[in-house]
Amino acid sequence: MNAGILDTITAAFVDALRTGQGALNQYWLPLLLILATIAFYLQLGPMLASGGAGAGDAVGSVLLVSLKIGVFYWLLKHLADLANAALLTFLQWGVAPTGGGVSAATFLAPSKVLDVGFTIGAPIREFTNSFIHWAGVWNWPMLITYSLAYYAIVIAFAFIALHLMVTIIEYYLAVMVATVLIPFGVLQPTAFFTEFSIGWVTGGLVRILVTAGIIGIALPLFDLVRFNTTVGGDPTFYSAVVCAITAVIFAILSWVIPGRAASIAGRGVSLALHAGTLVAGAAGGGRAVLAFTQAIRGTSRLLRSK
Repeated sequence: MNAGILDTITAAFVDALRTGQGALNQYWLPLLLILATIAFYLQLGPMLASGGAGAGDAVGSVLLVSLKIGVFYWLLKHLADLANAALLTFLQWGVAPTGGGVSAATFLAPSKVLDVGFTIGAPIREFTNSFIHWAGVWNWPMLITYSLAYYAIVIAFAFIALHLMVTIIEYYLAVMVATVLIPFGVLQPTAFFTEFSIGWVTGGLVRILVTAGIIGIALPLFDLVRFNTTVGGDPTFYSAVVCAITAVIFAILSWVIPGRAASIAGRGVSLALHAGTLVAGAAGGGRAVLAFTQAIRGTSRLLRSK
């Protein structure tokens, strides 16, 4: 077994989530129809009951609800294709600063990242393996330090590979859940389901973008890592420790920064998509036009009276 098992696990999860999304596809259209019907009654019921609504208001309300339903229908019908295209697009944007040093396929294969850690730590491993029999006993402090440096490098890159797996799997999980949560956005009282779902998906895309940027810039630099060597050709103590510390810092950055960016992006999208904002903005614009019209009418009446 080699590091390719990580790619196998990731592909198995992604395939299972895509299959799950296909199974949930049978539910979004009935949900959309039911919620759309409720939205029509909630929108037009009070207007018809009051009897004072104008024909223009009624037609405008019907057109607005119909447009919203049409947008949701198109989005849900092409959700899988849009999700895959968005993933590849954000990966391409993330690797763009690398100048071609890393491709988008690297982030769909976490084993390549783990192999970089083993490649970097190979000189340290060879050095520790050279201690045989009693030589390791008399030099155990140095042997332990070199061993810790080696395992720090490997574990750090293992965490980075794990982060890639989590990012990819979480994104497809968010897309699968969005299949049945997005239709709730048609109805205002249940719109928070849609806001959560879209915020999760867009947060995942931002996480992918930032992760691709960080790892895409750092991996080519780690490929150039060369240990300072002693007269006998062994890696020096200082360079081994520095390389281990650098790998750990890199792992921390690759976890913390993308996660924080995704949290901010998801929260921001949720706030931006709040339907109340749109309604308030439209009402504010309508009130401004109405006030301006009344001001003109008042001015003209004043001039006529004079």
